Amino acid sequence: MSESNDLSVLGPATRLTGRISGRGGLRIEGTLKGDVNITGPAELTDGASLAGDLGASSLDLGGNLIGTVTTTGPIIIRSSAVLRGQVKGSEVSIEPGAKVSLRLDTAFELDLGLTKKR
Repeated sequence: MSESNDLSVLGPATRLTGRISGRGGLRIEGTLKGDVNITGPAELTDGASLAGDLGASSLDLGGNLIGTVTTTGPIIIRSSAVLRGQVKGSEVSIEPGAKVSLRLDTAFELDLGLTKKR
């Protein structure tokens, strides 16, 4: 199995304290207190929680996260998500209904339209 297809799952009944690192992706359905540093995508499902820093290729957040998120790719914050911390990614999208309190670090273009000077 190639790295892009590797996926580890922390099930909904699992509570873990410690660090997780490795190649491939990670889906968290349970509770984790500790840092995550993986090479693939990360997903926190609705009802899951992470208290710690997260480094991954991308993040799909539906649960609760308190910490710093750093990705090389996109971050999707779902309407069911609660996020407090610092976020850095290539793209960040926040669905209506999400509860966020964060510092955002990303490059973007802001189109304010054409303004006319008088």
